[in-house]
Amino acid sequence: MTGEKGWFESADGTRLVWRREQPKGQCRATLLFVHGLAEHSGRYEHVLARFSGVGYDCWAFDYRCHGESPGLRVHVDRFDEFVDDVAAAHRMVRDTVPDGPLILVGHSQGGLLVLRYAVTRPDDIDAIIVSSPFLSMHPDSKPPAALQMVANIVSTFSKKLMFSKVADPSYLSRTPGIAEAYVADPLVSSTVSARWFTEVVRAQLETREMASRLSVPALIMQSGDDRLVDPAATRDWAAQAPADLVEYVEWPGLYHEMFNEPEREQVFQRMELWLRKRLNV
Repeated sequence: MTGEKGWFESADGTRLVWRREQPKGQCRATLLFVHGLAEHSGRYEHVLARFSGVGYDCWAFDYRCHGESPGLRVHVDRFDEFVDDVAAAHRMVRDTVPDGPLILVGHSQGGLLVLRYAVTRPDDIDAIIVSSPFLSMHPDSKPPAALQMVANIVSTFSKKLMFSKVADPSYLSRTPGIAEAYVADPLVSSTVSARWFTEVVRAQLETREMASRLSVPALIMQSGDDRLVDPAATRDWAAQAPADLVEYVEWPGLYHEMFNEPEREQVFQRMELWLRKRLNV
């Protein structure tokens, strides 16, 4: 990590980790990255470095119960506690960088959070970019029906009961070493709580139903060979959102983590092109 790092507080006082990579020259715009399920912002250092190198002020943070931020690993009483953390990060960044465009960038569960945030709290957001948003689990990665039923039952009286994640790390990326590094990373979580499961399913359903409420420009990107999130749910969301605000891009052959795929530079260039076209930055 070559940039800055520190702490800030969410609305309920939970202390969260932030990191920042500033551009060396003139700043085009500010990007706030929101990481995915069970991972952390440190896995995006190469992305922050890539975009800060071409003039973007890049921020990321670990929301509660993830990475270096406190809390029982991947547990939440209400899914919108995660959204509150996005709001706190948004305020922190805006207080530090009051001028210029601000764009939220979310991957996977971070993409779900960014979509949900954009349709419920769109003030002072200039645009959003999401990659493989976690709007629905892919059929290949869904837990067995019996386990889903157990999670639904125990969520009401034993919400912190933990379950092992069922996702196969080999579904993350085709790039050699990514899956192995993910498994070995001590800040990557291997469990989720029963309450997280019921809350994320509810949030997915609600967010899918709110697509028409989008009011800011959105670049929605989906990995074509994703087996962790369901590409059909992303396509449907983009189709239901206002057509004049959405650009949908599907990347054939790419696995879930497009920012870690061999073709990632093509993805980054597409993001830059869209930002220049939409925001003239």
